[in-house]
Amino acid sequence: MLNILALVYRDQSKFKEAGALLNDALAIREKTLGPDHPTVAATLNNLAVLYGKRNKFKEAVGLCKRALDIREKCFGSIHPDVAKQLNNLALLCQNQGKYDEVESYYRRAIEIYTKTLGIDDPNVAKTKNNLVSAYLKQGKYKEAEQIYIDVLTRAQEKENVSKPSGMLLQQQQQEDTQKSQQSKNGTTGGNYDAQGGWYKTSLTDHPTVTTTLKNLSLLYRRQGKYEAAEALENCAVKARKDPQATLQALNIVKQTNLNTQQQQQQQTHPSTS
Repeated sequence: MLNILALVYRDQSKFKEAGALLNDALAIREKTLGPDHPTVAATLNNLAVLYGKRNKFKEAVGLCKRALDIREKCFGSIHPDVAKQLNNLALLCQNQGKYDEVESYYRRAIEIYTKTLGIDDPNVAKTKNNLVSAYLKQGKYKEAEQIYIDVLTRAQEKENVSKPSGMLLQQQQQEDTQKSQQSKNGTTGGNYDAQGGWYKTSLTDHPTVTTTLKNLSLLYRRQGKYEAAEALENCAVKARKDPQATLQALNIVKQTNLNTQQQQQQQTHPSTS
């Protein structure tokens, strides 16, 4: 109860009140459950987030590292809860400009998520995006671009093994027809299974693909690659309905990098007339 009220205070920017409640909750949980209980780690993490919001990053990192140690003791070093704590720790270190530590924590989190939940779990893409953010702050555009390429390549691989493109287009046409019919009948969108549970058929990961394409487009604009950026924006618009959009985007990236290499070679070895 103390934790819940503390989080309410935190969201209201009542940091002093939230901190007092969280420290009380921490003391109670340590006394009743022991210092190495997962619930203690959760309270430590909440305190770390609170201190981070108050720009007390040194204290926040200490609390976050202690929470990480507890989770590793309780669950082992390869567990999604450990990866989640690593994400939080990386973010705190990023606010301090400790980028070597940031990259290490994010990469370890990606490895854990991939091993425990699979390469296609949303947490993998989310953590990769966090790592890209750290790269962009350092001006490491090539490293950031490579992660975007990895995400798009994986999406394309999933598309290739899921259904032939003709089936995907047929599926989308069926969805559009169904939506049109539902609109005429005044019914809600989506399908229902035998138990009445709502579900919706979809192509492979368009939110991830669309977001990645938009982010990669912004990265290219930042580098002055305006033509490629515009082409990727068009792919992002088409990604929802066109299963070929991801492949087109990868071809654009490949051609853009080829053009960049040729330009660099020409600058290094200018032709003589």
